[in-house]
Amino acid sequence: MPNLFLNAPGLLASTAVISSMGLLSASPANALTFKATIYESPFPFLENREIQYTLADGIFDTIVSSPINTFFTDEYPQFGPEPTETLTLVPEVVTDFQWNLGGILEPVEFGRSIFGITDAGLFLQILDPDTAPIYQNIFMSTIQAPEGMALSACKTQTCEGDAMIGGKGGFAGLQITQTPVNEPEPVPEPSAAVALGFVGALLLKRQRKTGNAQPITTANKA
Repeated sequence: MPNLFLNAPGLLASTAVISSMGLLSASPANALTFKATIYESPFPFLENREIQYTLADGIFDTIVSSPINTFFTDEYPQFGPEPTETLTLVPEVVTDFQWNLGGILEPVEFGRSIFGITDAGLFLQILDPDTAPIYQNIFMSTIQAPEGMALSACKTQTCEGDAMIGGKGGFAGLQITQTPVNEPEPVPEPSAAVALGFVGALLLKRQRKTGNAQPITTANKA
């Protein structure tokens, strides 16, 4: 087996490239992160504060291509309401939620997230698991696309909307802008880079040996 790989550089290169592709594709391809900034509020101390959240793979694209009043919510058995024709249980909706109400972005624990589409725009709600049986609102927002554009445009550019922080007695009337966070392109892991370098060295060495070999002459038969 070792001789087979050493004497078949094409096969060895293909194997290494496939391995490196596996490493490259390990990170989520369709998860989307958004950052919302409060630009206007009846509560001045909240202005310029930020909220950041990440939607699980495929959630955004599915919702923006769905009929009005379609909602996804993640599984959390202690929560109501039960799934309906418009509310569908999925393993995960929001994978990460943070805000900087204290000055820096900090993770916020939550029990259930809901993301959907209404006639007013894209709807997001984050619920507190420790306030049963009401399950108090942590954050809620509705986002509209720029005039004349579909809601799918919010995947690539800034959109505006309104929001509320907290449940009864919380902070309502917040005006926000929401911008997609550009994730860096995935790069090869160190092990993949080493593998590709090793393959290159083997191929180069084999080429040099071939180049130095004398051509074989054959006699023409009469």
